[in-house]
Formats: sequence, structure tokens, C-alpha cells
Amino acid sequence: MIDISLTAAASLFLVNSPPARTIVAKGRTNPLIRFRAENPALFEARRIAGMKRSELVRENLMRIHRECKEQWRQSARKNPRLRATDSHIAAKDWTLLGPNGQRYEFRNLKKFVREHADLFDAEDVIWKEPEGKPNQAWCRAFQALSRLRPTCSKLLPEWNGWRWAER
Repeated sequence: MIDISLTAAASLFLVNSPPARTIVAKGRTNPLIRFRAENPALFEARRIAGMKRSELVRENLMRIHRECKEQWRQSARKNPRLRATDSHIAAKDWTLLGPNGQRYEFRNLKKFVREHADLFDAEDVIWKEPEGKPNQAWCRAFQALSRLRPTCSKLLPEWNGWRWAER
């Protein structure tokens, strides 16, 4: 009998009590947490934009770059897709007609020009390396032959007797 009266009293107390409130501590980060939950894409875009403007982030990236540059270079030298071969990452299929009418088919233009320097005038195969960018070496023959490709925006129809060969 006592158990029933306590249960009845407890149910009366719970029914008449105000709804429970969650206690949220007020702090500086709560609005940020709420904004982040409500707008995840906008928050991420603003976070990245802030990092791009940050001098501290830039200094850290430059330090990491300086420290790891030689390691990256050694790793790149081992990668066959970054060597001067037909499997180079930027290699394309080329089909050119030489001034003598002979057809040349190859996959890497820079490698072709280096291996067949005797097909060009001596002053056309003087290789120049932009300062600080030794991997972007170029010569006049390389530049001109690259403009014979039909997909080139500065297309040349012919250069010193060299033409793009129709397939």
C-alpha cells in the first residue's frame, strides 16, 4: 500500500513539473559550433580562405617545402613517369613529316628533338633553361614543333619544312 501511494505521488510530481531544460554553458565558441553545424560548406570555404590569407600558414608551408624539396626531387627521379622517356606523364603521340618527306612517329617531343638534333639547324637546338626551372628547358625546334600539333592554340601550319602528318 505504501508503494502504491509513493508511485502515485511521484507521477503527480512529474506530470505537474515544468519541462526539463538542457543547461548550455554560454561561451564564445557556442555560436561558432552552431554556425558550423548549420552551414558546413560555408564554414569550410571560409576556413580555407582564412588559411590562404594567413602569413603563419604560408611561413610553415615554405619551411616544409624547403626541408622536403630534396627528398621530393630524389623520389621524382625514381618515378618512370617523370623521366625523359616515352612513358612520361606529359608525353603525347606525335606524327610529323620532315623536310625530306620522311614520316616520324614518336611519343615524347622533347626526347625526339634531343635524340635527333642532327635533323635541325645547330642554332635551333640550343637548349635554354629558365632560371630556377631546369625541368622546363626548351629550344627553338622544340617550341616550333610543338606548335604544329592541331590542338595547339597558336597553330603553325609548317616550320622549316616540318608539318603535322595526317593519320
